[in-house]
Amino acid sequence: MRSQKIRLKLTKEQERLAWWYSKVSRNFWNLLVDIDKRNNKGEFDEILSKQGNKTYHSKFYDREIYHLNQSDYLTLAKIVVAKNYDEEQEQWSWYYQPNQSFIYNFLSRELVKIKKQNKGKLNFRSIDKVQPNFNVRCDVSANKKRPSRIYLKENGKLQIPTIGDVHFGAVREEFDLSCKKQVANISFDGKYWYLSYTEDVEPQVNELPEYTDGVGIDLGIKTLATVSDGTTAPNIKTFRRVRILNKRLKRLQRKVSRKHLINKCNKHNKTRNIIKLERQIKLIHRSLRNIRINHIRKFVSDLVKKQPQYIAIEDLNVKGMMKNKYLAKDISNCSFYTIREHLIRKAIERCIAVRLVDRFYPSSKTCSNCGHYNKDLKLSQRVYHCSYCQEKIDRDFNASLNIAKTDRYVLA
Repeated sequence: MRSQKIRLKLTKEQERLAWWYSKVSRNFWNLLVDIDKRNNKGEFDEILSKQGNKTYHSKFYDREIYHLNQSDYLTLAKIVVAKNYDEEQEQWSWYYQPNQSFIYNFLSRELVKIKKQNKGKLNFRSIDKVQPNFNVRCDVSANKKRPSRIYLKENGKLQIPTIGDVHFGAVREEFDLSCKKQVANISFDGKYWYLSYTEDVEPQVNELPEYTDGVGIDLGIKTLATVSDGTTAPNIKTFRRVRILNKRLKRLQRKVSRKHLINKCNKHNKTRNIIKLERQIKLIHRSLRNIRINHIRKFVSDLVKKQPQYIAIEDLNVKGMMKNKYLAKDISNCSFYTIREHLIRKAIERCIAVRLVDRFYPSSKTCSNCGHYNKDLKLSQRVYHCSYCQEKIDRDFNASLNIAKTDRYVLA
């Protein structure tokens, strides 16, 4: 599978609809999470009683959210739509029907997400922290007149259900929306709306691989990634463009903070100047995120094109590392989990095995030449000096060599 992303050029009316659908999606997710939390605690009383639905809580009592059937699901969808829908507006009359495409194809994806995440803790979606997004179904049949599918029209526009004909930006290659059970995601990144989807691709294998053995990757903060073949990926904070953006970001954040102090009597009533500054801050965060993701993709793509036999990477406990208040911001900006996910996806396309090395394996404190373990090695010592074989080697490069040849791993 390969993911594709297309920029959509929405009109003002289409953009208003997209914002409304993303709001309903967020409310529906929060509703399901609330049901799950109340069910786990045994406190299912008064659920949705404020909306006047007295039969709702008795119907779902003593039932887990992961085992709801389709009729129960449509009942949930109707409740969410009723909270965000004005019956007096004729343009939304089709929307309230339980058999329409929106409830069945769009909101039903939220239940799938909950089923996938039932092992972990479900959290509510915040308006400020979650990007506005919603899902639509792609064309999986030959009948392109169905309003519940997204497909490419002959005039070069995308027909998106509930939104209409949409112009889109330039794409690198011809895209295919005919994948079976295809679901596309429409999201807003702070500036533009995008359509994201996945497509099937055939695995690519180079005829003459550069390596006959595998490579190991050591992740870090000062140097983002050190590979056992000698190549490195620097941290983006060393880029000139990133330094300029961070400097501008700090200046805008101080400016917003001063305006909040001036208007602290009406703290929740933001002025137009505060809203304007917050939008500029969001655009800077967007630029930093795009630079970071682009840098990671280039590093992973160049590594995978060398076609090693396998790629070994650390299975880091990022959640535990974030508890260090002095390094939490730098660790968060490195996006270690994003590197791992991109690496796994690209390696699968080229039939390369990915090894996740045990997080408790002391790769930095073990000599790659003789295997001697130096338990007194400090983090400030950037050069590893082995007292047994007198080997001197860079600390990160030594760790990457150990990661490449260790047998303490599991396949991703």
